[in-house]
Amino acid sequence: MLTILTGRDNKILRTPASRVTHFDRTLEDTVEMMIDTMLNPEGQDVTGIGLAAPQVGIAKQIIIVTLNVNDKKEPKILAMINPQIIEVSSNFSNYEEGCLSLPGAYGRVSRPAKVKIKWQNVAGNWCEKKLDKWDARIFLHEYDHLIGKLFIDYLNDKEIARLTKQGHL
Repeated sequence: MLTILTGRDNKILRTPASRVTHFDRTLEDTVEMMIDTMLNPEGQDVTGIGLAAPQVGIAKQIIIVTLNVNDKKEPKILAMINPQIIEVSSNFSNYEEGCLSLPGAYGRVSRPAKVKIKWQNVAGNWCEKKLDKWDARIFLHEYDHLIGKLFIDYLNDKEIARLTKQGHL
């Protein structure tokens, strides 16, 4: 089990992550620990549907996403290494988001409704997929962690003040 870093000013959460260059047993172990941590976050009342390596103190481009969260299909947990955005839609959707690194903080974020991405799996093979709805949102939220961005960066000053006053930031 890994410890989830918290705080909007945490240096690791605000620093862009490095590319993964070694696809080995250590990477596989890291991914397994990240999935376990996402599903069983220590000291939190909710489980996660995504987790980025910087959130657990690992400054590498690794994210875990859960696909099919709000679909009738079986949820699928997927590890993405060195993910890249190929294309985003011009249509946006606006929904409430939260984050394991900002416990109790929630805010409405506008994001592209669809995205085309590519990433490497734990064996280093490239994969490509089009995501929409919640799948796109979850991916984009986790991808932001790899570039040092948090969902609160999309909120206006009034929303930030509200979250600060409530003690969530």
